[in-house]
Amino acid sequence: MSDKSELVPKLIDAPQWADDMARKYASSALSVFTLHGNVLDLVEYTQEGQRRFLPLVDFLTDVFFAQRSLVITYDLSSGIQCPQKEMRAAMLKSVRALDTIRGTDYAERGLPKDPLKAIELIKRVIRGRLSSAKPSEKRIALIIKYSETVFTEAEAGGGSVPDRATSIALAELASDPDVLMNDVTIVLVTESVLAMSKRVQALPSGATIQIPLPDEEAREHYIERVNGRAELGISDQLIQVLKKHTSGLTLMQIRSLLQEAKLGNVDFGKPDYIYRRKREMIETECRGLLEFIEPKYNLSMVAVHDRAVDELKRDSKLVLAGHLDAVPMGYLITGPAGAGKSFLIKSFAGEIGIPCVELKNFRDKWVGATEQNLEKIINVLSGLAPVACIIDEADAYMGTREGGGDSGVSSRVFSRLTSFMGDTANRGKILWFLITNRPDLLAIDLKRQGRAEKHIPLFPPDEEKHYEDLFKVFRKKLGIKTEFETLFGPPPEGAALKLSDVNSHSGADLEALLVRAKGIALLEGREVLQIDDLVSCLADYMSPVYPQQVEYQILQAVAESTSRSLIPEKWQIEPLELTHRIQALRPYV
Repeated sequence: MSDKSELVPKLIDAPQWADDMARKYASSALSVFTLHGNVLDLVEYTQEGQRRFLPLVDFLTDVFFAQRSLVITYDLSSGIQCPQKEMRAAMLKSVRALDTIRGTDYAERGLPKDPLKAIELIKRVIRGRLSSAKPSEKRIALIIKYSETVFTEAEAGGGSVPDRATSIALAELASDPDVLMNDVTIVLVTESVLAMSKRVQALPSGATIQIPLPDEEAREHYIERVNGRAELGISDQLIQVLKKHTSGLTLMQIRSLLQEAKLGNVDFGKPDYIYRRKREMIETECRGLLEFIEPKYNLSMVAVHDRAVDELKRDSKLVLAGHLDAVPMGYLITGPAGAGKSFLIKSFAGEIGIPCVELKNFRDKWVGATEQNLEKIINVLSGLAPVACIIDEADAYMGTREGGGDSGVSSRVFSRLTSFMGDTANRGKILWFLITNRPDLLAIDLKRQGRAEKHIPLFPPDEEKHYEDLFKVFRKKLGIKTEFETLFGPPPEGAALKLSDVNSHSGADLEALLVRAKGIALLEGREVLQIDDLVSCLADYMSPVYPQQVEYQILQAVAESTSRSLIPEKWQIEPLELTHRIQALRPYV
């Protein structure tokens, strides 16, 4: 076996993934490297004292594999290409020799674009050069772009024979002893590893390397470079603002943002403008896979849930003080419908001042698309950190490890997502919030320590103080003016309600009632709510919730809590009695 270390480029300040790839190549018998993640962006490196930025494939062909005698690239659109004229001439020479032997005419009519024909031809070219007596001809690199479109993940029992044959052809090349013994490297470039054929994913001679979104240092270097070349006149102080607030963006997206400065009317000095443009770019790129939530409030706006608020305030102090190693990986927020679970979490995100996103449906009917969507989400979340990630209706969204009927897609997606959630390197950087009123339907893997570590139960209001606090919060939140200041006090300052008038209603019900009452007032030409507006709405309102379901959801929240102090005395139930009550109510849900 030749000394591979001499073929590893000597780079300064190269990305960590490039160093990892060089080290693994030089020290092992690996022949295949799958690069995934931020593969459509620029790569920063320093060579000969100059800081440079190149597209990934150009970086591989011109820098990383600069010592190779033959570099071949392939994708469905461009077909088989070589970056240099000399390499293309050498490639065509090998193809002509094969045409003579096999009776084909690729050299004259053009190299094939069809995946199976192209990979088979490349395989024969590489094997032919490896049989040559010249060592210089055995230094070869093959780069397959958009490899998820070449080695597709067909459904079990489906997929065409050529699709499967293409994966087999690559597997044969990767496992060829001559390939493993010589300086041959195969690089698969894809946004999502999971979208590729399982046969290709499992190649024994392969390694998977993720290319992350640019970190703060890379963003600063690129902003300085574009600022200097385009003479944008961005001050050093403003560069510090930009590098901080462009987390989650690719360098290409940052370039688009900076180009807006040329058009004028752009105030980069306002973080709100940068955040809005960043949000638009990421949401456009993710095509509805996630949505940015702008927290408008902090925990001071949360009523009823004093125990939960105190718990989250303690955690917020740890985050703000930088003690990320003492913060839970994630939270499971439980409680009946209308308890204010989503509002609590969004207020917590506002308390600690970090971006907040909500995951949307990433599942797709097309083969491989679901896995690719998930990888996109994971890559964006990693780049956005610190970020709060909300998964509402988590019991339905997450699925299970045993999901069937979809050729294993649900199982693979579940495993990948839970693995990412449990990565301790993200502790304090990506805060997970799983929200559900049916935690009993949530997979145990998600609820264990190391993922959703802290389980916080929420309970419906059942005291006059609870409803008074909610009334104050909703008046402020909805911008409602009322002629009365309290719900239970005597007129004219109070609405003279009784607890029994509202005790069956959740916080969401009370908000809906106030919105209805506001509508009545506005239709009558009044901006101020009167007592009769609210009383008439109360008399007419029917909450679409069944008492048995509410109690069942409360009991499940109690059962899932990881702290006794979070449970009100009313719901402090012995485990055996709790189990019996849950079982008795199960037929009603």
